[in-house]
Amino acid sequence: MMKSFDLVDRPWIPVVAGGKSEQVGFRELFLRAAEFEDLALPVPPAASGLWRILYAITARVTGLDVLRGEAWRKRQVQVLDQGRFLPDEVDAYFAKYQGRFDLFDPLRPWMQDPRLAEECPKSSGVNKLVFDRPAGNTQVWFGHHTDADAAAVDADEAAWYLIAQLYYGASGRCSSREVAGQKFANSNAGPLRGTMSYHPLGENLFESLVVGVPPRQSGQGDGPDLCPWERDELPDPLGVPWPASWPGGALTGRARHAVLLVPDAAGEAVVDAYVTWAWRLPGAEQVDPYVVRRQNKEGGWYQIPADGSRALWRDVDALLGGNTEVKTHRPDIMIAAADLELDGHVRAYGFDQDGQAKDRQWFTAMTPPILGWLRERDPETADGVAMLTRTAETIGRRVGTALRQVWREVANAKDREGPWARVGEAYYWSRAEAVFWEHVREGRFAEGGRAFARLGHQAIDHAADGEASPPRMVRAVQTAHRLLSTPAKKGSAA
Repeated sequence: MMKSFDLVDRPWIPVVAGGKSEQVGFRELFLRAAEFEDLALPVPPAASGLWRILYAITARVTGLDVLRGEAWRKRQVQVLDQGRFLPDEVDAYFAKYQGRFDLFDPLRPWMQDPRLAEECPKSSGVNKLVFDRPAGNTQVWFGHHTDADAAAVDADEAAWYLIAQLYYGASGRCSSREVAGQKFANSNAGPLRGTMSYHPLGENLFESLVVGVPPRQSGQGDGPDLCPWERDELPDPLGVPWPASWPGGALTGRARHAVLLVPDAAGEAVVDAYVTWAWRLPGAEQVDPYVVRRQNKEGGWYQIPADGSRALWRDVDALLGGNTEVKTHRPDIMIAAADLELDGHVRAYGFDQDGQAKDRQWFTAMTPPILGWLRERDPETADGVAMLTRTAETIGRRVGTALRQVWREVANAKDREGPWARVGEAYYWSRAEAVFWEHVREGRFAEGGRAFARLGHQAIDHAADGEASPPRMVRAVQTAHRLLSTPAKKGSAA
């Protein structure tokens, strides 16, 4: 019996409706999108990738994929005015690609390469597929799994981790794969490896999907645009990677890994997997429309990395586009959302990981309703948020710098860090968010400097609490307060 798990109609995507979670397939998600409040996928890197896949399908279903400029904008507004996706258009799309969304199809499994079973001398194991399991000698996350006795993964969850691997997979060593006599056992990192991803939200899932479709940017070609499941041919691993065409290719076709899931006898779970390289040649450069980019000293741009210890509010200025000292390019989708005059939230997904095997922490967060503060709509607030953020960052750095300096000079010259800076910075940053939002809500941007300074001085006292009774420690604390109150000279370290 042929195994099948068709993602069009089998429930596998967690969504929220009326405050309760349920699972749906692709078809039901689009037909009932206006009833759902949000996605509820519990694996942030999988959710980040799934949003991009859903945006691409949204563009196909609505016809936004064939328009540009003013015609594109008018069509987007028209679709939003409909209040839902039209059932005939949804059904027509999935009928056109019938069978291409089957997770276990023997010829064209969705987002996978069936040739891996022949081209890889051995499988990678299901633990390699699942990010939060240890594989080989990697660290334990949430459960004690071993390669010798790897537990199967339900098919719906396997689909989540398939997506996560394609977008966030590691570079470096992987299962070997031989193509046309050429054998390699290393891969490049996935396109979103270690990054933050930001998504504007509407009042329901339907609005969020339509708002999240990016308009075509300059430099994106006018040639054929196909998602991996829409292509009749499998990729040539030794050839030129598929072009990052708009929107399907750019959103769904930039993976650097090839994956193949091995189902159990019933086709309800995955018991093994192949995870290996997909391409040998580099792909075309493509700016992801959902990431913040910063400019380095050499003038190049890079995607800001995810940091599990960094709160989301510290990057709100980068989303709004206010004046900032750092050369930052906000996500292109925020620029597109400014024209729609929404007042919604922004969802952020982060996966704190290095370029290769180390996965530290994944997380998700949501801002308050900030889309009304975008620079194009409220430049005063956007600039005020940028000023507050600069002030908070400057004082936070100076708290750490002052505490490190006095510890080196007075307490223990051999220990360059000491405990004070870590304790003081933790105290400061854990309370700075409340100060930030209080001043934003009340529009008191110019007063934020004094509030953050007071918090900085409190952080210094807290860091030295219990150790500041000896005279030399008292002098150290006084010196730290003086260093915090004295602005750093231009060109010196903050």
